[in-house]
Amino acid sequence: MYQIERHERMLEYINEHKKATVDELSQYFGTSKVTIRSDINELAKQGLVIKTHGGVLSIADRLNFEIPYHSKFRLNIDAKAKIGTLAATMIKDNDVIILDAGSTTFEIIKKIKSKNITVITNDVKIGFEAARMSNINLIMTGGELEKSVYTLIGTDTEEFLRKIKVNKVFLGCDALDVDFGLSNTIIREVGVKKLMIAAANHVILVTDSSKFNKRVFVKICDLDCIHSLITDQIDHNTREALEAKGIAIYITG
Repeated sequence: MYQIERHERMLEYINEHKKATVDELSQYFGTSKVTIRSDINELAKQGLVIKTHGGVLSIADRLNFEIPYHSKFRLNIDAKAKIGTLAATMIKDNDVIILDAGSTTFEIIKKIKSKNITVITNDVKIGFEAARMSNINLIMTGGELEKSVYTLIGTDTEEFLRKIKVNKVFLGCDALDVDFGLSNTIIREVGVKKLMIAAANHVILVTDSSKFNKRVFVKICDLDCIHSLITDQIDHNTREALEAKGIAIYITG
């Protein structure tokens, strides 16, 4: 097994079990404790896990722990790419859309090819990608840069969003719970997300299934604010609850 593949599988195992010991991981992956310790050090360095004496903790359920941007790109890569591909098919010529900041919405901009649209975003990386595409009219929201996640936030961002109306917003979140709604780890992003929702005729949530049945630090909105969900997979109970609220669900192939 290649190192990168082992890292991805190890991260999945740790997130599923919430914690693990070096002995446990060594036995599960059939490799030496020295190798496992090296893997844990690398994952911890990237901000993907918390290293402990003799083991490791998942950060998946930490209420106010924001995963660094470069680390988010390594999480659920295939699922995010497929979500981005499907989301791009929902964009029509001459649409005016908002792309919320995030690693999943970044996949959408990569999949938009020949459609002539206007993209509004507060994500610096999305903006850089869109600026290279001649078919896209790019508008950055302005605002203060949250350096850890390359996101523009603050009063200037919010003031801009209050003045616009768009066809669609592709929204991200850190957690989804059928009772609590959508929630986020960074409190300063929540006001921006609320205004993105208010600005859009159609609100499309784009998130992979690892975010389901979780609550984190700050509530964004109730699920009644969401019109559509694009995800990689969904359990029966969650799907039933969302559809009961009138949310259209799209599953990637």
